[in-house]
Amino acid sequence: MTQRYRLTLVVAAFAAVLVAGCGSGTKLKPVSGTVTYKGEPLDSGSITFLYTNPPGPAGGAVITNGTFEIASPQGLEPGTYQVRISSPKGIGQRTPEQIAAGASVPAKERIPPNYNTKSTQTIEVTESGPNVFSWSIN
Repeated sequence: MTQRYRLTLVVAAFAAVLVAGCGSGTKLKPVSGTVTYKGEPLDSGSITFLYTNPPGPAGGAVITNGTFEIASPQGLEPGTYQVRISSPKGIGQRTPEQIAAGASVPAKERIPPNYNTKSTQTIEVTESGPNVFSWSIN
């Protein structure tokens, strides 16, 4: 497991814990779904939900075999969220600054930027649910 992948998992886990403390009296809703990559269930990765009306809650989950779930106790507040999906694999490239600093080679991100760093994906978590979402990434 690469250092960047571990960091991604830690960030997703932290975001999920953060949401548990951000309920502000609102009942948190469970969120689940599926992610396919090139026609197959995404083997591993993370999904992050960023509230679009900052400051607001955030959440995240690990994607395993194409599925993710944020259970009710750690769910998301109703509202609109930007979605970011990440699944680093293989070996990427270091910038000159990273080389000078002696940083390890980061994993290469498989997911296209419009689902990741420049995400255009959003979801609406509703009070009544079900809050089940799916993405098919090519």
